[in-house]
Amino acid sequence: MKTKVTQGKKSSLMALAVLLAATSGYAADNSAEEAAGAGQLLRKEDSPPAVICGGCVSATHTSEGKVSITPYGRIELDAIYSNRNTNPLDPGQFNGYATAAGKGSNATSTLNPRYSVFGVRGDRADGTHVLSGVVEADFYSQTDNAGNISPRLRLANVKYSPNSNKTVVTAGMDWTPIMGLHPNLIDFSIMGYNGNLWQRLPQVTVKHQFSENFDGLITVFRFERGLSAIGPQTQGRPQAGAIPSVPFQDPVQMPYFGTRVGYTGTGNMQGFVAAFNMAYRYYRSAPPFAPTITFQTPGGRDINSYVIGAELVVPITRQVKFSAELAYGQALGVEWFRFGQDRNLQTGAPVRAWVGWAELDYAFNRDYTFIAGYGFDNPLNSDLQYTGGAATADTQYLLNHRTYLTAVRHIWGDLYASFEWNHLNTEWTTHERFSGDNFMISTWYNF
Repeated sequence: MKTKVTQGKKSSLMALAVLLAATSGYAADNSAEEAAGAGQLLRKEDSPPAVICGGCVSATHTSEGKVSITPYGRIELDAIYSNRNTNPLDPGQFNGYATAAGKGSNATSTLNPRYSVFGVRGDRADGTHVLSGVVEADFYSQTDNAGNISPRLRLANVKYSPNSNKTVVTAGMDWTPIMGLHPNLIDFSIMGYNGNLWQRLPQVTVKHQFSENFDGLITVFRFERGLSAIGPQTQGRPQAGAIPSVPFQDPVQMPYFGTRVGYTGTGNMQGFVAAFNMAYRYYRSAPPFAPTITFQTPGGRDINSYVIGAELVVPITRQVKFSAELAYGQALGVEWFRFGQDRNLQTGAPVRAWVGWAELDYAFNRDYTFIAGYGFDNPLNSDLQYTGGAATADTQYLLNHRTYLTAVRHIWGDLYASFEWNHLNTEWTTHERFSGDNFMISTWYNF
Protein backbone atom coordinates (compact mmCIF):
# COMPACT_ATOMS: atom_id res chain seq x y z
CA MET A 1 0.00 0.00 0.00
CA LYS A 2 1.48 3.30 -1.06
CA THR A 3 1.46 6.24 1.29
CA LYS A 4 0.66 9.59 -0.21
CA VAL A 5 3.06 12.35 0.99
CA THR A 6 1.48 15.78 1.18
CA GLN A 7 3.32 19.05 0.54
CA GLY A 8 3.31 19.95 4.30
CA LYS A 9 4.84 16.62 5.21
CA LYS A 10 7.54 17.07 2.55
CA SER A 11 8.53 20.39 4.13
CA SER A 12 8.72 18.82 7.59
CA LEU A 13 10.92 16.00 6.37
CA MET A 14 13.30 18.43 4.67
CA ALA A 15 13.64 20.51 7.85
CA LEU A 16 14.34 17.36 9.88
CA ALA A 17 17.06 16.32 7.43
CA VAL A 18 18.77 19.71 7.69
CA LEU A 19 18.63 19.54 11.50
CA LEU A 20 20.18 16.05 11.54
CA ALA A 21 22.98 17.14 9.23
CA ALA A 22 23.79 20.11 11.44
CA THR A 23 23.76 17.92 14.53
CA SER A 24 26.13 15.43 12.91
CA GLY A 25 28.56 18.23 12.03
CA TYR A 26 28.44 19.58 15.59
CA ALA A 27 29.07 16.12 17.05
CA ALA A 28 32.04 15.64 14.73
CA ASP A 29 33.50 18.98 15.79
CA ASN A 30 33.03 18.07 19.45
CA SER A 31 34.70 14.71 18.93
CA ALA A 32 37.72 16.43 17.37
CA GLU A 33 37.91 18.86 20.32
CA GLU A 34 37.69 16.01 22.83
CA ALA A 35 40.49 14.17 21.06
CA ALA A 36 42.66 17.28 21.03
CA GLY A 37 42.01 17.79 24.73
CA ALA A 38 42.95 14.22 25.75
CA GLY A 39 39.32 13.25 26.26
CA GLN A 40 38.31 16.51 27.94
CA LEU A 41 35.75 18.62 26.19
CA LEU A 42 37.08 22.05 25.32
CA ARG A 43 34.43 24.59 26.34
CA LYS A 44 33.97 27.67 24.20
CA GLU A 45 32.72 30.54 26.37
CA ASP A 46 31.13 33.49 24.68
CA SER A 47 32.37 36.91 25.69
CA PRO A 48 30.04 38.66 28.15
CA PRO A 49 27.90 41.41 26.64
CA ALA A 50 29.25 44.93 26.93
CA VAL A 51 26.59 46.53 29.15
CA ILE A 52 27.30 50.24 29.37
CA CYS A 53 23.88 51.61 30.33
CA GLY A 54 23.89 52.99 33.88
CA GLY A 55 21.47 50.95 35.96
CA CYS A 56 21.20 48.14 33.37
CA VAL A 57 22.53 45.26 35.46
CA SER A 58 20.15 42.42 34.55
CA ALA A 59 22.04 41.27 31.43
CA THR A 60 25.38 41.31 33.25
CA HIS A 61 23.93 39.47 36.23
CA THR A 62 22.42 36.80 33.94
CA SER A 63 25.59 36.14 31.97
CA GLU A 64 28.05 36.45 34.88
CA GLY A 65 25.97 34.88 37.61
CA LYS A 66 28.43 32.19 38.79
CA VAL A 67 28.86 33.88 42.17
CA SER A 68 28.16 32.76 45.73
CA ILE A 69 25.76 35.28 47.28
CA THR A 70 25.73 35.66 51.07
CA PRO A 71 23.25 37.94 52.84
CA TYR A 72 24.29 39.04 56.31
CA GLY A 73 23.31 41.57 58.91
CA ARG A 74 23.03 42.77 62.47
CA ILE A 75 19.85 43.41 64.43
CA GLU A 76 20.52 45.69 67.38
CA LEU A 77 18.62 47.56 70.05
CA ASP A 78 20.36 50.17 72.21
CA ALA A 79 18.97 51.55 75.45
CA ILE A 80 20.78 54.85 76.04
CA TYR A 81 20.78 57.28 78.95
CA SER A 82 22.77 60.53 78.92
CA ASN A 83 22.98 63.02 81.78
CA ARG A 84 24.13 65.86 79.48
CA ASN A 85 24.07 66.84 75.83
CA THR A 86 26.93 64.62 74.71
CA ASN A 87 26.65 65.04 70.94
CA PRO A 88 26.46 68.78 70.16
CA LEU A 89 28.85 68.62 67.19
CA ASP A 90 26.79 66.41 64.89
CA PRO A 91 23.12 67.43 65.08
CA GLY A 92 22.20 65.15 62.17
CA GLN A 93 22.90 62.15 64.39
CA PHE A 94 20.92 60.97 67.39
CA ASN A 95 21.79 63.05 70.44
CA GLY A 96 22.41 60.10 72.75
CA TYR A 97 25.66 58.88 71.22
CA ALA A 98 28.77 60.21 72.86
CA THR A 99 31.13 62.66 71.16
CA ALA A 100 31.64 65.63 73.51
CA ALA A 101 30.19 67.12 76.69
CA GLY A 102 28.10 70.21 75.93
CA LYS A 103 26.86 73.01 78.15
CA GLY A 104 23.28 71.74 78.15
CA SER A 105 22.54 69.88 81.38
CA ASN A 106 19.34 68.11 80.35
CA ALA A 107 19.25 64.31 80.59
CA THR A 108 17.88 62.12 77.79
CA SER A 109 17.00 58.46 77.36
CA THR A 110 15.82 56.40 74.42
CA LEU A 111 15.49 52.99 72.80
CA ASN A 112 17.28 53.08 69.47
CA PRO A 113 17.13 50.35 66.74
CA ARG A 114 18.84 52.41 64.02
CA TYR A 115 22.18 50.63 64.12
CA SER A 116 20.62 47.50 62.63
CA VAL A 117 22.58 46.60 59.47
CA PHE A 118 21.82 44.58 56.34
CA GLY A 119 24.33 43.61 53.66
CA VAL A 120 24.85 41.33 50.68
CA ARG A 121 28.22 39.88 49.71
CA GLY A 122 29.21 38.16 46.47
CA ASP A 123 32.35 36.04 45.99
CA ARG A 124 33.96 34.41 42.97
CA ALA A 125 37.30 32.60 42.69
CA ASP A 126 39.11 30.14 40.42
CA GLY A 127 42.15 29.27 42.54
CA THR A 128 44.18 32.29 41.43
CA HIS A 129 41.78 35.16 40.80
CA VAL A 130 39.63 36.27 43.73
CA LEU A 131 36.71 38.67 43.29
CA SER A 132 34.33 39.86 46.00
CA GLY A 133 31.81 42.64 46.33
CA VAL A 134 29.67 43.96 49.13
CA VAL A 135 26.78 46.38 49.56
CA GLU A 136 25.82 47.26 53.14
CA ALA A 137 23.32 49.69 54.66
CA ASP A 138 22.05 50.72 58.07
CA PHE A 139 19.16 52.95 59.14
CA TYR A 140 21.20 55.84 60.46
CA SER A 141 20.14 58.33 57.81
CA GLN A 142 20.31 62.06 58.38
CA THR A 143 16.79 62.54 59.71
CA ASP A 144 14.05 60.56 61.38
CA ASN A 145 10.65 62.02 60.50
CA ALA A 146 7.76 60.41 62.35
CA GLY A 147 9.58 57.09 62.50
CA ASN A 148 10.20 57.05 58.75
CA ILE A 149 13.85 55.97 58.98
CA SER A 150 15.39 55.54 55.54
CA PRO A 151 18.40 53.27 54.81
CA ARG A 152 21.87 54.76 54.57
CA LEU A 153 24.71 53.38 52.47
CA ARG A 154 27.65 52.15 54.59
CA LEU A 155 29.70 50.01 52.20
CA ALA A 156 29.64 49.50 48.43
CA ASN A 157 32.91 48.14 47.09
CA VAL A 158 34.54 45.46 44.98
CA LYS A 159 37.84 43.77 45.85
CA TYR A 160 39.87 41.99 43.17
CA SER A 161 43.07 39.96 43.44
CA PRO A 162 44.88 38.40 40.45
CA ASN A 163 47.24 36.35 42.65
CA SER A 164 45.34 34.63 45.49
CA ASN A 165 45.05 37.74 47.67
CA LYS A 166 48.74 38.63 47.59
CA THR A 167 47.71 41.88 45.88
CA VAL A 168 44.20 43.24 46.44
CA VAL A 169 42.61 46.21 44.68
CA THR A 170 39.61 47.80 46.41
CA ALA A 171 37.36 50.21 44.54
CA GLY A 172 34.28 51.75 46.12
CA MET A 173 33.10 52.78 49.56
CA ASP A 174 34.96 51.08 52.40
CA TRP A 175 36.48 51.86 55.79
CA THR A 176 39.36 54.32 55.66
CA PRO A 177 42.52 52.25 55.15
CA ILE A 178 44.71 54.86 56.88
CA MET A 179 44.63 54.60 60.70
CA GLY A 180 42.37 51.59 60.27
CA LEU A 181 42.63 50.21 63.82
CA HIS A 182 39.51 50.94 65.92
CA PRO A 183 38.59 50.58 69.60
CA ASN A 184 36.01 47.99 70.66
CA LEU A 185 33.17 50.33 71.56
CA ILE A 186 29.44 49.72 71.20
CA ASP A 187 28.92 53.49 71.08
CA PHE A 188 28.12 54.34 67.46
CA SER A 189 30.64 57.19 67.20
CA ILE A 190 33.56 54.82 68.05
CA MET A 191 35.41 57.76 69.60
CA GLY A 192 35.03 60.22 66.78
CA TYR A 193 36.12 63.59 68.30
CA ASN A 194 37.88 61.64 71.08
CA GLY A 195 41.09 60.43 69.45
CA ASN A 196 40.03 57.82 66.89
CA LEU A 197 40.35 58.72 63.20
CA TRP A 198 37.79 56.86 61.12
CA GLN A 199 35.27 57.09 58.29
CA ARG A 200 33.74 55.00 55.52
CA LEU A 201 34.79 56.70 52.27
CA PRO A 202 34.82 56.18 48.48
CA GLN A 203 38.34 55.09 47.59
CA VAL A 204 40.72 53.18 45.36
CA THR A 205 43.22 51.18 47.44
CA VAL A 206 45.96 48.76 46.39
CA LYS A 207 47.30 46.51 49.16
CA HIS A 208 50.24 44.12 48.70
CA GLN A 209 51.60 41.39 50.95
CA PHE A 210 55.39 41.64 50.57
CA SER A 211 56.16 38.71 52.87
CA GLU A 212 54.51 36.68 55.61
CA ASN A 213 55.01 39.55 58.04
CA PHE A 214 55.12 42.77 56.00
CA ASP A 215 52.38 44.43 53.96
CA GLY A 216 51.76 47.87 52.52
CA LEU A 217 49.16 49.87 50.68
CA ILE A 218 48.59 53.05 48.70
CA THR A 219 45.22 54.70 48.56
CA VAL A 220 43.20 57.64 47.22
CA PHE A 221 40.01 58.56 49.12
CA ARG A 222 37.60 61.43 49.64
CA PHE A 223 34.51 62.18 51.71
CA GLU A 224 31.26 61.73 49.82
CA ARG A 225 29.62 65.15 49.81
CA GLY A 226 25.87 65.30 49.34
CA LEU A 227 24.23 67.31 46.58
CA SER A 228 22.03 69.04 49.15
CA ALA A 229 25.07 71.02 50.31
CA ILE A 230 25.72 72.45 46.86
CA GLY A 231 24.17 75.78 45.93
CA PRO A 232 24.38 77.89 42.77
CA GLN A 233 27.39 79.82 44.01
CA THR A 234 30.89 80.13 42.65
CA GLN A 235 34.10 80.01 44.61
CA GLY A 236 36.95 82.42 44.06
CA ARG A 237 40.12 83.53 45.79
CA PRO A 238 39.72 86.73 47.81
CA GLN A 239 41.27 89.70 46.05
CA ALA A 240 43.16 92.35 48.04
CA GLY A 241 41.93 90.82 51.28
CA ALA A 242 38.26 90.87 50.27
CA ILE A 243 35.97 88.03 51.34
CA PRO A 244 33.67 86.48 48.67
CA SER A 245 30.14 87.67 49.45
CA VAL A 246 28.44 84.39 48.51
CA PRO A 247 31.10 81.66 48.55
CA PHE A 248 30.57 78.15 47.27
CA GLN A 249 29.93 76.11 50.41
CA ASP A 250 31.14 72.78 49.02
CA PRO A 251 34.08 73.31 46.67
CA VAL A 252 35.63 70.62 44.54
CA GLN A 253 38.66 69.46 46.48
CA MET A 254 41.54 67.12 45.83
CA PRO A 255 41.31 63.69 47.47
CA TYR A 256 43.64 62.38 50.12
CA PHE A 257 46.65 60.35 48.99
CA GLY A 258 47.86 57.92 51.62
CA THR A 259 50.07 54.97 52.43
CA ARG A 260 50.41 52.43 55.21
CA VAL A 261 53.22 49.96 55.99
CA GLY A 262 52.50 47.25 58.54
CA TYR A 263 54.12 44.36 60.37
CA THR A 264 52.05 41.39 61.53
CA GLY A 265 53.56 38.88 63.94
CA THR A 266 53.60 35.13 63.40
CA GLY A 267 54.63 32.18 65.55
CA ASN A 268 55.47 33.40 69.04
CA MET A 269 54.52 36.93 67.91
CA GLN A 270 51.03 35.89 66.77
CA GLY A 271 48.61 38.78 67.21
CA PHE A 272 51.25 41.52 67.27
CA VAL A 273 50.65 44.41 64.85
CA ALA A 274 52.64 47.58 64.24
CA ALA A 275 51.92 50.02 61.41
CA PHE A 276 52.97 53.45 60.18
CA ASN A 277 50.46 55.66 58.31
CA MET A 278 50.64 58.85 56.24
CA ALA A 279 48.06 60.80 54.21
CA TYR A 280 48.08 64.21 52.49
CA ARG A 281 45.67 66.48 50.64
CA TYR A 282 45.87 70.01 49.20
CA TYR A 283 42.73 72.05 48.54
CA ARG A 284 41.34 75.57 48.45
CA SER A 285 38.95 76.32 51.27
CA ALA A 286 35.48 77.81 51.27
CA PRO A 287 33.64 79.25 54.30
CA PRO A 288 31.46 76.80 56.24
CA PHE A 289 27.93 77.67 57.29
CA ALA A 290 28.47 78.69 60.92
CA PRO A 291 25.47 80.55 62.43
CA THR A 292 26.89 80.30 65.97
CA ILE A 293 29.67 82.84 65.37
CA THR A 294 29.55 86.56 64.77
CA PHE A 295 31.97 86.67 61.84
CA GLN A 296 32.36 85.03 58.47
CA THR A 297 35.19 82.59 57.88
CA PRO A 298 37.49 83.69 55.05
CA GLY A 299 37.65 81.36 52.07
CA GLY A 300 39.96 80.74 49.16
CA ARG A 301 42.92 79.77 51.37
CA ASP A 302 45.51 77.20 50.35
CA ILE A 303 45.12 74.32 52.79
CA ASN A 304 47.65 71.55 53.28
CA SER A 305 45.97 68.75 55.21
CA TYR A 306 47.96 65.77 56.44
CA VAL A 307 48.13 63.05 59.09
CA ILE A 308 51.07 60.99 60.37
CA GLY A 309 50.30 58.19 62.77
CA ALA A 310 51.07 54.76 64.18
CA GLU A 311 49.03 51.73 65.24
CA LEU A 312 50.03 49.07 67.76
CA VAL A 313 48.49 45.81 68.99
CA VAL A 314 50.31 43.77 71.65
CA PRO A 315 48.97 40.46 72.98
CA ILE A 316 50.10 40.46 76.63
CA THR A 317 48.69 37.03 77.46
CA ARG A 318 46.30 34.67 75.70
CA GLN A 319 43.44 36.58 77.31
CA VAL A 320 44.73 40.17 77.52
CA LYS A 321 45.43 42.44 74.56
CA PHE A 322 46.66 46.04 74.39
CA SER A 323 45.71 48.26 71.41
CA ALA A 324 46.61 51.89 70.72
CA GLU A 325 46.86 54.63 68.11
CA LEU A 326 48.70 57.96 68.10
CA ALA A 327 48.62 60.55 65.33
CA TYR A 328 49.48 64.17 64.56
CA GLY A 329 47.83 66.10 61.77
CA GLN A 330 46.60 69.36 60.31
CA ALA A 331 43.18 70.36 58.95
CA LEU A 332 41.66 67.01 59.86
CA GLY A 333 37.93 67.30 59.22
CA VAL A 334 35.05 65.23 57.87
CA GLU A 335 37.30 62.58 56.29
CA TRP A 336 38.29 61.62 59.84
CA PHE A 337 34.91 62.05 61.60
CA ARG A 338 35.97 65.47 62.92
CA PHE A 339 33.22 67.70 61.55
CA GLY A 340 34.03 71.40 61.92
CA GLN A 341 37.35 70.86 63.71
CA ASP A 342 39.70 71.35 60.76
CA ARG A 343 40.01 75.16 60.50
CA ASN A 344 39.92 78.28 62.64
CA LEU A 345 36.45 79.72 62.09
CA GLN A 346 37.72 83.31 62.21
CA THR A 347 40.88 83.18 60.13
CA GLY A 348 40.25 80.09 58.01
CA ALA A 349 43.72 78.77 58.89
CA PRO A 350 44.22 75.02 59.37
CA VAL A 351 44.19 73.65 62.91
CA ARG A 352 46.88 71.23 64.07
CA ALA A 353 46.00 68.46 66.53
CA TRP A 354 47.29 65.44 68.44
CA VAL A 355 44.88 62.51 68.67
CA GLY A 356 45.15 59.07 70.19
CA TRP A 357 43.59 56.28 72.21
CA ALA A 358 44.60 53.17 74.15
CA GLU A 359 42.59 50.13 75.22
CA LEU A 360 42.91 46.91 77.22
CA ASP A 361 40.75 43.90 76.25
CA TYR A 362 40.34 41.01 78.69
CA ALA A 363 38.62 37.85 77.47
CA PHE A 364 37.66 36.28 80.80
CA ASN A 365 36.24 33.19 79.07
CA ARG A 366 34.18 32.30 76.00
CA ASP A 367 31.16 34.20 77.34
CA TYR A 368 32.54 37.34 78.99
CA THR A 369 34.83 40.10 77.65
CA PHE A 370 35.79 43.27 79.51
CA ILE A 371 37.24 46.40 77.89
CA ALA A 372 38.72 49.59 79.36
CA GLY A 373 40.09 52.52 77.40
CA TYR A 374 40.89 56.21 77.10
CA GLY A 375 41.10 58.58 74.14
CA PHE A 376 41.88 62.25 73.54
CA ASP A 377 41.60 64.85 70.77
CA ASN A 378 43.87 67.80 71.52
CA PRO A 379 44.06 70.66 68.97
CA LEU A 380 46.86 73.18 69.46
CA ASN A 381 45.43 76.05 71.49
CA SER A 382 47.47 78.60 69.51
CA ASP A 383 45.55 77.60 66.34
CA LEU A 384 42.18 78.28 68.00
CA GLN A 385 42.65 81.86 69.20
CA TYR A 386 39.71 84.18 68.49
CA THR A 387 39.57 87.98 68.63
CA GLY A 388 36.58 90.29 68.19
CA GLY A 389 34.21 87.35 68.66
CA ALA A 390 34.49 83.73 69.65
CA ALA A 391 33.20 80.34 68.66
CA THR A 392 30.54 79.47 71.23
CA ALA A 393 30.64 76.36 73.39
CA ASP A 394 29.47 73.25 71.55
CA THR A 395 31.31 74.39 68.39
CA GLN A 396 35.08 73.82 68.67
CA TYR A 397 37.12 72.41 71.53
CA LEU A 398 40.63 72.85 72.91
CA LEU A 399 40.65 69.36 74.46
CA ASN A 400 38.12 66.55 74.27
CA HIS A 401 38.74 63.25 75.99
CA ARG A 402 36.85 60.11 76.95
CA THR A 403 37.16 57.22 79.39
CA TYR A 404 35.09 54.09 78.83
CA LEU A 405 34.33 50.69 80.34
CA THR A 406 32.57 47.94 78.40
CA ALA A 407 31.34 44.48 79.35
CA VAL A 408 30.15 42.02 76.68
CA ARG A 409 28.12 38.87 77.41
CA HIS A 410 27.82 36.11 74.84
CA ILE A 411 24.32 34.66 75.30
CA TRP A 412 23.99 31.90 72.68
CA GLY A 413 25.00 31.43 69.07
CA ASP A 414 25.47 34.89 67.59
CA LEU A 415 23.38 36.69 70.22
CA TYR A 416 25.17 39.15 72.51
CA ALA A 417 24.39 41.70 75.21
CA SER A 418 26.60 44.52 76.47
CA PHE A 419 26.80 47.34 78.99
CA GLU A 420 28.98 50.41 78.41
CA TRP A 421 29.83 53.58 80.33
CA ASN A 422 31.39 56.56 78.55
CA HIS A 423 32.65 59.56 80.50
CA LEU A 424 33.42 62.67 78.41
CA ASN A 425 35.31 65.77 79.48
CA THR A 426 35.47 68.73 77.09
CA GLU A 427 37.14 72.14 77.17
CA TRP A 428 35.73 74.46 74.50
CA THR A 429 37.42 77.42 72.81
CA THR A 430 35.51 79.66 75.22
CA HIS A 431 37.54 77.94 77.98
CA GLU A 432 34.32 76.51 79.41
CA ARG A 433 34.68 72.95 80.69
CA PHE A 434 31.91 70.37 80.87
CA SER A 435 31.72 66.68 81.60
CA GLY A 436 29.02 64.15 80.86
CA ASP A 437 28.21 60.46 81.04
CA ASN A 438 26.56 58.03 78.64
CA PHE A 439 25.21 54.66 79.72
CA MET A 440 24.25 52.04 77.13
CA ILE A 441 22.70 48.59 77.34
CA SER A 442 22.76 46.88 73.95
CA THR A 443 21.70 43.56 72.54
CA TRP A 444 22.48 42.40 69.02
CA TYR A 445 22.23 39.36 66.79
CA ASN A 446 24.70 38.86 63.95
CA PHE A 447 23.45 36.67 61.12
